[in-house]
Amino acid sequence: MKNVIAISACLKYCSVAISYENTLAEVNENADAAAHLVYLADTLIKQYRIDLQKIEGIITIAGPGSFTGIRVAQSFAKGLALSLGLPAISMNCFDIIKSIHDQQDFSNVVIVIKSERGQVYYKISDEIGIATAEALGNKIAIGTILMGDATAEVAAHAKDKIISAIHVSDFREAKRLLKFSHLITAESTITPCYISIASTSKH
Repeated sequence: MKNVIAISACLKYCSVAISYENTLAEVNENADAAAHLVYLADTLIKQYRIDLQKIEGIITIAGPGSFTGIRVAQSFAKGLALSLGLPAISMNCFDIIKSIHDQQDFSNVVIVIKSERGQVYYKISDEIGIATAEALGNKIAIGTILMGDATAEVAAHAKDKIISAIHVSDFREAKRLLKFSHLITAESTITPCYISIASTSKH
């Protein structure tokens, strides 16, 4: 798809990107999603004179992250998609981080993302969860590659197990979502990725 709106607000970080007629329009602000996300999107659309009738799809971040931010972003994306009669999809942060680096083998990669509660979200193989950096450091295997924005926190508790740590700080920017535009279909759905301490899910 050529004309796509991407929306991100998973950690009190509002980001909107629009791929439109071979042009990228974007805005990124550390602002409260509930109060600013719609305003930022509207400002971007007006500034670049986006014709919403030419938009072909919408994509948003599923999480993990701020419950409120995810809910606001997904509600906005769903409402916009419904009003324009467009397909919409959501992508989780783990897949976005993987897409940024050309890592051929992810069998020994652990993706780690900062949580607002001072813990880290993680993905090890098909397992996703949340833990303290120390607990995750004890859990990971020898020969691990860390990837994400919480690599320093986890590596501090697992120095002898880490081969390398790849810090990725800009995965929440909506423009990162545009790489997944080809996945938007008429059957696409928007689903949040909420992770609690008591839950372990497979995605």
